[in-house]
Amino acid sequence: MLVALMLNLLFPVIAFANTSPHLKNVVVVGGTHGNEYTGVWCIKALDRAMDKVHKQYPSLNISTLLGNPEAYMQNKRFVHEDLNRQFSYDALTRDLEDDDLPQETIRAREINAILGPKFPDDPDDPDHSHSAHVVIDLHSTTSNMGTTIIVPIGDVVMTKAAAYVIKRCEEQGELVRCLVHTHPSKDVRPNLSSSGKHGFTIEVGPVPQGVLRHDAVEKTDMALHALLEFLGMYNTDEKALNKKLDSMYKSTGFKVPCFRSASAKRKGEMSGKISWPSVRENPNFPAYMVHKHLQDSDFEPVETGDALFVDLDGNVIPYDGSHGSPIYLMFVNEGGYYYASSGTGVSIAIATEYDLHTGELLEDNDEL
Repeated sequence: MLVALMLNLLFPVIAFANTSPHLKNVVVVGGTHGNEYTGVWCIKALDRAMDKVHKQYPSLNISTLLGNPEAYMQNKRFVHEDLNRQFSYDALTRDLEDDDLPQETIRAREINAILGPKFPDDPDDPDHSHSAHVVIDLHSTTSNMGTTIIVPIGDVVMTKAAAYVIKRCEEQGELVRCLVHTHPSKDVRPNLSSSGKHGFTIEVGPVPQGVLRHDAVEKTDMALHALLEFLGMYNTDEKALNKKLDSMYKSTGFKVPCFRSASAKRKGEMSGKISWPSVRENPNFPAYMVHKHLQDSDFEPVETGDALFVDLDGNVIPYDGSHGSPIYLMFVNEGGYYYASSGTGVSIAIATEYDLHTGELLEDNDEL
């Protein structure tokens, strides 16, 4: 843990301001997965420009956090288990007696103490507050997802923030897609950004693991600063912000296009997936590979009978329609999803919309 302590000195967390009704304390996290260097670069650059950033967004107390210092130093997604699956109620509250705990179990509790607590000792305490009002988690993916922003269902502040980021990036020529995660409650949300009062994830790809790409950093920064702009306006003139949002979406009837994740079914999943089997001797080596027609086709429609995978004998495995048709796939051939602790396979999404004012999905939210 010495490395983690040293790295936290290099990536300081600024002292939090007093709790207020505004979204003041904003923490930007990079390196939740240690080999996703885009986010680490962005928080290092943010630290260097912090005086300028504070002047640009004076209502925000912005700080940074290196998510998984040990994995970052080893250029690995994680040391023992996926850190971004350690923040559910069960994971954070189970008794710890083993002297040889996974690195990410220990780190998750450290982060929860800094950003949360996510779950108070008294769940009925009306005065419970999180140290972090907004946690912004920066990720990259090996999949061809472009800029994708991820918010939880039921958080109208974050769905409004996503709507704002989409339009502000669109004005700069960048397509941004929004994914609404449909975990039924905060208790089962396992991701790091759920440890704050509000959580927002920025995902940019394709980026190889352990690699920096200038264009990916620029796209991440664009979305990040659009979000900070939203939060600043939310604090200083919410009425003007809502008026601006209404003008942005008046032509669509105040409907925001998005994708929703299918419900997670297995341990390690952030969303429902079409999984692949692994070879007998190595649980991290797939027995199927993604078909060439699906490769790099994130968020494109997939119909029953379309090719999904190819097995070791060259046989094509088609989509069997078991999740409906058409569906949309995301995190296609994501390198991190070769690991069981991250949830193996290709994630399923459904194209839909949500109401700008309520954040509610405008569809029958049937289980897939």
